Amino acid sequence: MSGLFFNKVAGAFLASALGLIVIGKFSNAMNKPDIPAPKDFAYSLAIETETAPVIVAEVAFPGPIWLGGRDAEKGAKVYKKCKACHTVDSGGKDGLGPHLWNIVGRPIGNVAGFGYSDSMRNKGGTWSYAALDEFLTKPKKYIPKTKMAFNGLKKETDRAALIEYLRLAADAPVAQLTHVVDEAVQEMVEDVPVLETVIETVEGVVVEAAEDIVKPDAGTEGGN
Repeated sequence: MSGLFFNKVAGAFLASALGLIVIGKFSNAMNKPDIPAPKDFAYSLAIETETAPVIVAEVAFPGPIWLGGRDAEKGAKVYKKCKACHTVDSGGKDGLGPHLWNIVGRPIGNVAGFGYSDSMRNKGGTWSYAALDEFLTKPKKYIPKTKMAFNGLKKETDRAALIEYLRLAADAPVAQLTHVVDEAVQEMVEDVPVLETVIETVEGVVVEAAEDIVKPDAGTEGGN
């Protein structure tokens, strides 16, 4: 038999195979059930909770962050930003700024012989903890037109540490501040639900709702 005969047989076989494949694909497409595309699953859940009191209040000085930031050792490092203009030693001389020995508790603008600005000299009051903290936050805001060329200390803990360092730089250091919480405010804080309790309550509601959604209806269970 010639090669032409074998080529014809092979061609016929391939044609038959392709035909069977096409017929099979077409048959599957015709018999395939019409299954709708899955839709996104979503549900809304209403959660009822007791309304907790909302406390909106300005934290009185000194706040807990300030009290926790009193660190004389750290304050000595913060003081390096001041040493170009001030001395902090007993009997230290004035520089571009007045000496800072006994600064905590002394009258504002009261170092004899130092050339204060009029605004500093006329400020009045004493360098209390609160006054020092406010001044060190932004000097030119606390005392406008002050000669002190310093932008201030943004970090509350830095101010607290520096003031604690300066408190000890004295012949007789003044007493440290203590913070007494107002009893009425304390009662309001105690009445606010603990966050962990609120989270546990919400989680419980979500779990119950999920179980109700997954659980099949009694009327449809076990049948078509």
